[in-house]
Amino acid sequence: MSTRNANLGRCVELDVFKTFLVVGMVFAHVVQIVQAPIDGFTAGLSNVINLVSFPGFLFAFGWGTALSARSGRVRPVWERLQGPAKILLAFYLSGIGAVILTDGNGWSAARILGVVTLTDLPGHSEFLASFFVLSLAMVWLGRGLGHVVRRPACLVACLAASASFGCIPFDGPDLPWLAIVLPAPGNTYFPLAPYAMWLFLGASYADRTEPFGRIDLCLAASATYTLLAVALITGSLPSRFPPSTLWVIGPALFLLLYRAASMAIVRRIAVPRLWTGPGRHVLVHLVASNLSLFAIQSVCGPIVRNPWEAAALTIVLIAAITGFRAALTRAMQAAFTLAPT
Repeated sequence: MSTRNANLGRCVELDVFKTFLVVGMVFAHVVQIVQAPIDGFTAGLSNVINLVSFPGFLFAFGWGTALSARSGRVRPVWERLQGPAKILLAFYLSGIGAVILTDGNGWSAARILGVVTLTDLPGHSEFLASFFVLSLAMVWLGRGLGHVVRRPACLVACLAASASFGCIPFDGPDLPWLAIVLPAPGNTYFPLAPYAMWLFLGASYADRTEPFGRIDLCLAASATYTLLAVALITGSLPSRFPPSTLWVIGPALFLLLYRAASMAIVRRIAVPRLWTGPGRHVLVHLVASNLSLFAIQSVCGPIVRNPWEAAALTIVLIAAITGFRAALTRAMQAAFTLAPT
């Protein structure tokens, strides 16, 4: 790692890793919300991003949670609750924005109430509800995550339990919040139980100084190859809603390559802070880009015609959000500096 990166007081590899994920998700949302028609290449790229994004953010969440627990600092409960509160606010902003700006049937108080109570999870925002529930659980369970993954038997048991939920979808009572945790037919949500394996794997990689081992690479390549082989043979991807086990393990190779690329970049160059803005401020970039795209769709309709325009709009959105946030932060710092004491 370069000296400059080592002095930042953060895990810059993790920031770069999350920046990759944010850029990919914003691109996918550009394609899904404001592009028409969607050509085969762009649709395929969007599918790969869909495959990688939610597991990738869970991997990053486990990675970051384990690093935080390893620091030894025990934060008070009220301070730990700030994370879930921010994610819940992000969900409200994105979810209510989606209802008001993109719902063809018009918005209603009942629909808004459904979003507020997490019983109605609008598209392109539902993953935030899953992370709110997860982060709330980690307020009390986070410190034990590192201890679990450092015991091979416990880690294997957790991975097997998570994988089993992708084989047996839950078909029980339709209870609020239950669909956020357990997979159920007919729900286009991101249930935590089958995807939890990536949380555990992310935590298990937090202590490693190398991107991956040879066995890890072989297993990951086998998982991704199996998904691709099934897709080629059947002509369609494995089930995403509810997620099958094959869909959940499918991004394994991509995530190891993301991690390897992140670590290689940090070790070879001094990464400017501005470049990792999306990874350091994930919620700001995802919510602001979602609201921008919802507004564009509402006012202008589809404005993107090909992948190059989608990529250009993605870059413009991320650069604008990063620049605006940096300028606002500097302005606030200057205001506090000049304020009388």
